[in-house]
Amino acid sequence: MKNSVPQHTRHAFGCPDLPLKTKIERKTARRFQIVSLPQKDGSYVASVVEAPQIVVYNRSRRVAEDKAAQEFLENPDLQTYTRHPLSTTKAVTIDMEYDEDRESFVTYVRELHGISTFGETESMALDKTAEMIRGYIRSMEANRKKIPLTLPKLVEWKRAVGIH
Repeated sequence: MKNSVPQHTRHAFGCPDLPLKTKIERKTARRFQIVSLPQKDGSYVASVVEAPQIVVYNRSRRVAEDKAAQEFLENPDLQTYTRHPLSTTKAVTIDMEYDEDRESFVTYVRELHGISTFGETESMALDKTAEMIRGYIRSMEANRKKIPLTLPKLVEWKRAVGIH
């Protein structure tokens, strides 16, 4: 067979009947694994390894796996929070949710009366949030308006969003 799949990767991509499958979401390159097991009644249960709280039952293994994957991808990637500079500060509170209609992640900044932005991925949404905060701070300073933060918090915000 030309260009055959190496033996060590066949389990992840080539056999739909194996219980553990590695998936990669195309838009965000987000990797995750799905486990699906047959039940006594002939149905299947599927769960995402990275989010064990997601459990989906269906008569079809493929449908159960697809629904579990969809539910996982509609929730923010918690690892993105820990890698992004906005997550390293306790001075700012960012809430994020997935908007199905826009197919994007929406962020809200609590300390700034819930001002909001969005992005196709969690990381893009956080990047746009940092850009929005930079614009807010610069605009307020340029217009000599009072920013509703204490000086230490403002310094921490500037550090988190990259204003020097």
